[in-house]
Amino acid sequence: MRAPGTSLNKAETLLEIKRAEGEVRAMKEAAGREKERILRDARKEALELQEQLRGQAEESASAVLKKAEGQIAKEREAILAKGRQEAEALQAAGMANVDRAVEVVLTKFQGALDA
Repeated sequence: MRAPGTSLNKAETLLEIKRAEGEVRAMKEAAGREKERILRDARKEALELQEQLRGQAEESASAVLKKAEGQIAKEREAILAKGRQEAEALQAAGMANVDRAVEVVLTKFQGALDA
């Protein structure tokens, strides 16, 4: 049995310290690798979420645009229908005026012939 504080005990202690330091270094390296893996995974998830949200936003915008186009088409058709009705009314009024104008011209012509 050796007495405490002998050089062999010191050598064993130094070996234990070196072994412990090696373990700490290995744990630090493993923690650094784990940190990098976690960061990569977080970035990947953030990009995937961003793409998912972009897709949802595009779908929403497309739905809003489609709805607006439908409303515009309805309003356009209503305006065109109203315009057609007004054109038909003007055409009918114009035809009535033509008929009266023809009667007036014929009456004046007949009056000129009779005179």
